[in-house]
Amino acid sequence: MEWVEVRAENIEAAEELALDQLGVAREDAEFEVVTREENRLFGLKKTEARVRARVKPVDLPSKNTGNQRKRPKSSSRSPKSNKTNSKNTNKNSNKNNQPKNNKNNKPKPRNHSQDDREPMPVDEQETAVIEFLDGITASFQIEASTSIRMEDERIIGAIDGDEIGLLIGPKAGTLLALQDIARTVVQRHASGRKTNRLSIDVGGYREKRKASLVAFTQKQATIVIDNGEKLALEPMGAADRKIIHDAAAEINGIESSSKGEEPRRYVILRPAE
Repeated sequence: MEWVEVRAENIEAAEELALDQLGVAREDAEFEVVTREENRLFGLKKTEARVRARVKPVDLPSKNTGNQRKRPKSSSRSPKSNKTNSKNTNKNSNKNNQPKNNKNNKPKPRNHSQDDREPMPVDEQETAVIEFLDGITASFQIEASTSIRMEDERIIGAIDGDEIGLLIGPKAGTLLALQDIARTVVQRHASGRKTNRLSIDVGGYREKRKASLVAFTQKQATIVIDNGEKLALEPMGAADRKIIHDAAAEINGIESSSKGEEPRRYVILRPAE
């Protein structure tokens, strides 16, 4: 049976489409993945999956199968005493070959801390980040400037310019993707060396977001103090939760805590005891 090649949004859909064309059940077909679906440009463009499939070939029986001669069964049996002796001998040899349970022979655990790694020079990390950001602006054909700065041992790579909202995305999804990729790029350049923490900012989004969350926390804290009851906020990421906790710590009469599991973890504001 000849191969058929189909395209679909993912591997599973492509395989089902191929089965429809072949007219057979899944167990009667074999597949070969040509290309998998991919998200490119941070999810803005998605490629299709390509799969080749055909009906499984039927294995024909061998012509020589009927001519094979059966081996005669051996009629000679060893005495039971020999079996017993051989078993005892094997047991004794196995006991002798087993290592003794000596506490001193246990391997000592290797205690290598991540902080013992050689640090990657900051200027090398900054160069890798700038080259990555310049490549992003060139790929998107955006007129923007890139810069880098240090804040509390954290490297901040920034992109500033007009019409750069595309690099932020809905709910900062594209910005977070850029940050994850930038961290991966630096790690590859590090080759196992220790690196600084890294954040990416686009158009001052992080400072604007921080100011907005601080104002939001102050407003919600006023409600908690007036009502005397705790208030659960909407789920948010770890960075936003930290801003909420820091802002709540500056408000008299308010305590904060986090609850839930990622990605639905949220902050609770309550009156201080």
